[in-house]
Amino acid sequence: MRSKAVVWTLVGLAAAVVLVLALSSGNDETGGVAAPGDPAATETPLTEAPPQETTTSSTTRQPETTTTTLASSTTTTTSEPPTTTSTPATAPPSNGYAAVPKPATGPNTIAPGGALTKHLAEDIASSFGFDLTEVEAAIAGVELPPEAGGILEGWPAPGTYQRVDGASAAEIVQAMVDRRVAQLEARNVPRDEWHRVVTAASVIEKETYNQNEKPRVARVLTNRLAGGGPLQMDSIILYPVPEDRIFTTSAERASEQPYNSYRHHGLPPTPICSPDEASIDAFLAPPPGDWWFYVTIDLHSGETRYAITYEEHQANVELLRAWLRDNPTK
Repeated sequence: MRSKAVVWTLVGLAAAVVLVLALSSGNDETGGVAAPGDPAATETPLTEAPPQETTTSSTTRQPETTTTTLASSTTTTTSEPPTTTSTPATAPPSNGYAAVPKPATGPNTIAPGGALTKHLAEDIASSFGFDLTEVEAAIAGVELPPEAGGILEGWPAPGTYQRVDGASAAEIVQAMVDRRVAQLEARNVPRDEWHRVVTAASVIEKETYNQNEKPRVARVLTNRLAGGGPLQMDSIILYPVPEDRIFTTSAERASEQPYNSYRHHGLPPTPICSPDEASIDAFLAPPPGDWWFYVTIDLHSGETRYAITYEEHQANVELLRAWLRDNPTK
């Protein structure tokens, strides 16, 4: 697939959305799998994955800025491969949390990491001055790879796009999808794994606020997928919800809708947002670890605690509840 007369530069993007694993509005701000004996545990039992021998975490560096020129007959791409370095997994320092937020949005930033396709038309129209109906038509006519199953969600790659004179809305939308395909090909992801990788990366994107949390969240996700049970992640449940929220309700967690990660096992049927490259890399190469739970204990900084046992997790949840008492939210 090729796009014409569009020059775009990929940079790390922001989604200032903090989605906490399995937080519940007014009920159970616990995050993670319910304890044995809880209603959710009775309805959706989950077997813990076997522990790993080591517990290290990795920090995945974003690729260097990549500029791709899409001309009428040729496409030239220059990119630096992602670099991963490993460091011992330690608790956050007692004197504070070293937050690594997602990069801030900038001019012409389209589909920032965590953004939903339903906002894509307005983003493109406002960034480049297109008529909204023209962009909507471009989105409807975009050429998707067969692996997308006809669903655009997750396939527009986040990036800052610079429009060349004469470039159409259709060319910009197509360039975004082409970039996603290029990301998967550059990582040698088998085509029959494309849908799974993009979907899993979208969950990691929605479950994190800080870039440095993505590898460990990816490990928890991988452990739960290996366990074969429900993921019990609120970001998945909230995907069909019209408004932006952090917490789910008991009714939502009991519903039969296909994105209810408390009732249905495995990944959601489609991606739930547009993930960035860091989320893809985290899923493809999560650090060793046997964490089964995590909870974000500070919704401003994104500080997150991980646990192997439910008892450890509950102690971490109390830290979140204490934070919520001082910082009421919804």
